[in-house]
Formats: sequence, C-alpha cells, structure tokens
Amino acid sequence: MKRFSFTSELEKEHENDLNDRQRNVLKEVCDAFINTSVPVGSRTISRSGRLSCSPATIRNEMADLEMMGYLFSPHTSAGRVPTEKGYRFYVNFLLEYERISQLEESLIGKIAIYAREDHLHTQDILKSAIKYACQKTNLAGVLLAPRKSHNQLKSIRLFRVLENKAMLVTVDEYGGISDQVVTIPADTSDDVLEKLGILLNAQLCHHRYHQYEQEFIEKTRHLLSRYNNLLSALVNQVRSALDDPDSNEILLDGFVNFFDQPEFNDTGKMKQMLRLLDQKEMLLNLLAKSLESDREIVVNIGSDSGLEIKDMSVVTARYLGPNKSIGKIGLIGPLRMDYSKVVATLLRLSNTLSQLLMGSVKLSEVK
Repeated sequence: MKRFSFTSELEKEHENDLNDRQRNVLKEVCDAFINTSVPVGSRTISRSGRLSCSPATIRNEMADLEMMGYLFSPHTSAGRVPTEKGYRFYVNFLLEYERISQLEESLIGKIAIYAREDHLHTQDILKSAIKYACQKTNLAGVLLAPRKSHNQLKSIRLFRVLENKAMLVTVDEYGGISDQVVTIPADTSDDVLEKLGILLNAQLCHHRYHQYEQEFIEKTRHLLSRYNNLLSALVNQVRSALDDPDSNEILLDGFVNFFDQPEFNDTGKMKQMLRLLDQKEMLLNLLAKSLESDREIVVNIGSDSGLEIKDMSVVTARYLGPNKSIGKIGLIGPLRMDYSKVVATLLRLSNTLSQLLMGSVKLSEVK
C-alpha cells in the first residue's frame, strides 16, 4: 500500500476535522458508491461488517457528515452520496493505493516490448499507452506529448532558400533542432541575412560575448535599423515556435466509455461531454498548465478540474521524454471514478513511458 500527497498546505489543515468513526463512515460511503453508483444507506454500511457500530450510530454519523458538507441526499430516500468535499477528503486522507495486479503489469510490459521489437515511433507508443489506460479504467483519456520545459536556445541560423524565403533554424541546449520557412523582402542580401542571424543570436540565445563581439553586435544593430520590423517579426516567430503548442501534441481516446457510466444517461450531459472532443485547445491548455506542478500525480476533483462540466474529475501523471521534455497522461471521469485504480494505472504507465522515451528501459526488467 502507498499513500500520495495530493493536498496543499491549506487542505492539510483540515485533515483532523473528522474523528476516526466519521472518517471510517465516509470511507465506507465513498467505497460503496464508487462500486455501485447507488446512494448508500446506513444499513448497507452496517451489513458490510467493517464497522463495529449499530445502524443507528452510523445513521447519526452520516447525518453529521451531511451537515458538515461531506455527504448529501440526492433524493428523499435515506441514501447519501459524497460531495466534492467528501471526495477530496477521501482521496487526500483516506485512500491507500495498491500496486496494480501482475496481469496488468504484464500487459503494460508488453507495450514496452512491442515498442522495442517493432521500433515504434513515439506517436505509436503514446497511442498504445492512452488506449490501454482507457480500456483498463473504462474512462476517457487525454495525453499531452512531451514538451520541452523552457529549454534555452543555443544557436539560430538564417539562410536563404528562395528569393523571398529564408530558412530559420534553431538549436536548443539539448541538441533539439527545429526549422521553419520565413518570408523576407526580396531585396534582402545574404550579408544582411547573416547580420540578422547574429542579432537573433544576441537577442534570444544565452551567450556571453567578449567586448569586441558586443561592439560588433551594436554596430550591426545600428547598420540594420531599416530592418527592425523584419527582425522583430523573426523574433516573434522564434518565440511562437517555442511557446505555442501544436494541435498534434494532444491525443484523446475512450470518450465512448461515457455511454457506460450511469451519470451520463442524461442526454444533455452526454452532449456536453462529447463537446469536449471539439475543445482540444481547452484540454491542451489544462494539461500544459498542469505541467507547472512538480507532483508525480495530480488529482483535480469536480470544480478543480477546470472542465466546464460539473461532477467530473481529472487525474494526471507526469512522464519524461527526450532531452528533459515533459508530458502528461490523464484520465477523465465522473466524481465516482475508482481513484485507487486510476492512480495505480497512471503511475505504472507514466514510468513505462519515461523509460521508453528516454531509452533507459531494459527488456530483461519487463515481465
């Protein structure tokens, strides 16, 4: 068993808000509702035999938990379900995470073996991983391909390819190369292109220049004053290429799984969910923003998820790619998702992806 910290310092202050019996009752309600999707009554908990107290005592504790905002009654029946607050307490303080089964370990290991034996490209490996995660959890999956985290530029080159076109090539500190064709005035000489390249290096690359080099750069900048607009445009293009995510960097899978969730029997809610398929940019921004967190696993429940749809949770895990790039693999589902299974699956998958994409996995270690 393993515990993970998903809490902020502010949330940790509430860890002792519930006594032991209240914690146990809340855990039983969450476990039962996650498994059945049916509101949980005191008799259901009493029959499980895991609590040594009467149904009346359990009923009183459930009423107190409802008053404190951890449970609510969706109907006039005695059954109760967890609120967002209840799920947060459950995930942060009550749930322990077991390792995934040997069978699941074997299946994930096969992804690594196939990737090595078939020499799969990165995109194929990522597609296999997200497809597996969705199949194992019956949830929707989203994956952000590895993105470089503020890699510094080492050099920039600019050279003509046509009369009014030039190739802009950037090399980062880890050897990553990218290029793009840019438009230039037709009368721009090769000498001017070379000097513009010098100025781009001075402005965007992190070099220490000797005094004579600095003087040459300042002199070049003065001589090229008529090309200030072109230089500014080139600077913006380089920065845009570094900062703006490409639409191909996000993979979606398993959204059809929502048809199997009782929470989405409502047609209106299903339409809302399927609209996410047309909102790749929003999902991409959510995942990209979550890269700022250095936590191994991030659990965002309900209104914390950033999704427009209520009653949804998003669980994401970090993985590493080439040249210290970072990606995210996540699962989207109802508040009632099996957080223990989701966390265990994402942890194992993220570790496997890191090993594969960084080239450090050994097949002898994959079982």
